[in-house]
Amino acid sequence: MATLKKMAGISGSLHRSKSSAFRINAAGEVLDKSPSAGPLVALWNDDQGPLHHTVHEALTSGLPTDARIEDGKGSTYWLVAVPQGDEVVVVTRDTTLPDKVTEALLKSRTMLKELLDGSVDLSFELDENHTFRFISPHKAFGQETEQWLGRNATRIFWPNGDAPVRNPFTARREAQFDNVPAMFEGEGRCWLHFNVHPLLNEKGEKTGLRGTCRDMTERYMAARKTKQDGLRFMLLQRITRILNTAESADDLFDSASAALQEVLRADMVWAAMHYEEGLVPSSIMGTYQEILDMDSIWEQLNAAEDAVLPFESTGDRQHLALRMQRGDKGLGMMIVSRDTKVSPWSDLEVELLGGVVEVLTAAFGKAELIDTLYRLSSKDELTGLMNRRALREAVERRLKHQCRTGLSGCLVFIDLDHFKEVNDTLGHRAGDLALKSVASQMQSMIRPCDFAGRYGGDEFILWLEDMDSDVAARKAEDLIAAMPAIREDIGGAELRLNASIGVCPSVAGKDMTFEELADRADAVLYEVKESGRGHVAIAPVSEGPSEAEAGEEEDLDAG
Repeated sequence: MATLKKMAGISGSLHRSKSSAFRINAAGEVLDKSPSAGPLVALWNDDQGPLHHTVHEALTSGLPTDARIEDGKGSTYWLVAVPQGDEVVVVTRDTTLPDKVTEALLKSRTMLKELLDGSVDLSFELDENHTFRFISPHKAFGQETEQWLGRNATRIFWPNGDAPVRNPFTARREAQFDNVPAMFEGEGRCWLHFNVHPLLNEKGEKTGLRGTCRDMTERYMAARKTKQDGLRFMLLQRITRILNTAESADDLFDSASAALQEVLRADMVWAAMHYEEGLVPSSIMGTYQEILDMDSIWEQLNAAEDAVLPFESTGDRQHLALRMQRGDKGLGMMIVSRDTKVSPWSDLEVELLGGVVEVLTAAFGKAELIDTLYRLSSKDELTGLMNRRALREAVERRLKHQCRTGLSGCLVFIDLDHFKEVNDTLGHRAGDLALKSVASQMQSMIRPCDFAGRYGGDEFILWLEDMDSDVAARKAEDLIAAMPAIREDIGGAELRLNASIGVCPSVAGKDMTFEELADRADAVLYEVKESGRGHVAIAPVSEGPSEAEAGEEEDLDAG
């Protein structure tokens, strides 16, 4: 009671009390009040709720009664009603500030707990052998985590033995690990974020590890999709620009290959057109050297349901093959390669390639059209075959690719025998007809992947792609066998018009030039002419260095 009287500042009148207090009688009339009690008296006069209830309880019980009340304006009070006979002294203290501080603290603790609960999926502690000795909560990542106690953490998170090189459970210093892939038994792949803190003894030796991790799969997949969309858009833009600006099939393939090489961080990109007779390399970009079995890859790619096929190569490499197809017709393929031991192909990159199939198919279709137009625009006016310049350029491109692909071909040099006799006997019109007839026969002998051209005058050249010299020689003999019919067509069956032919095979993987092959074929053709004409000779295969290379080696030896 003494304490209550001290709180109320009661010493007769309340006029000098520093507390907020007022005295009322049983009828509810205010008899006295302190200077600061104005708001409280106003609340008494207006309120018929908690304040009146507290005073009534004090009067009826004869005991001091306390309560917390609000004034309806955001302020809160703690009050004590002290009965004194038929009167009651009501003493209050404004608790608005401490109440709000307490409320804020409680809210912040609740928010902190919710934040922690929402940001951390698992808290754990490992011993020195990386086995769990503490786990919370009891369920995480679709697993009953209590079953993990006493088990090795790495084997749980990576049951297939594919733990990352930077394994969070083996960390020797405090660290964070972002986007760590994990695969739990019976669950799909997820990506986790780890915070780890090694436990050390007084000697600085690691005795365990504490940490937390949370599932970042949704965020990772969203970021991955954003990245994939960005890369796909950039690649589509570049290839579309190439489609609009490339003036030749070679430029188109080289530019598209360079774009894939850059975006996919590849060290080699192959492009090959597909004809009914087989594949023809169209572009090879990069620094890596490997001879691929193109036909086998094409066969696997055609049998696969997806347009993108990963396949193993030598060493630690894995290639990605991409099939371009229009309807039922296979246009060709591209192969992308890099050292997958250092940088394995990701699902994102496989999906990225699958997303650009359509525009690459358009590129192959345009390359096919450009190639056709190029052949048409590079024709010899009389025979309709390729002219000398176009023929040289086409064969040089094939030879450049053969140096890396391991494919080979044959250059067939054809020289008409006694052609001058046709002009002298039947006239130049008959000579032109003979040249056209020979050209028509040559066109019937070649495939879309081969080339036929007029080298000059009565000299012709065939390039037979991916064909050995024996088969090329048999084709050449077919041309010689057709010469009697050609003589009859021009009205000179009795003439000696015939053909002498030299065949020179290229060497798979060896850097050779058109001039080198033409010179070798011409050399054996000269031998044919010297030995009676009208038949075929094959130049010996040169496995050694070319004449230019041999000259360089001699210079080095001399040095």
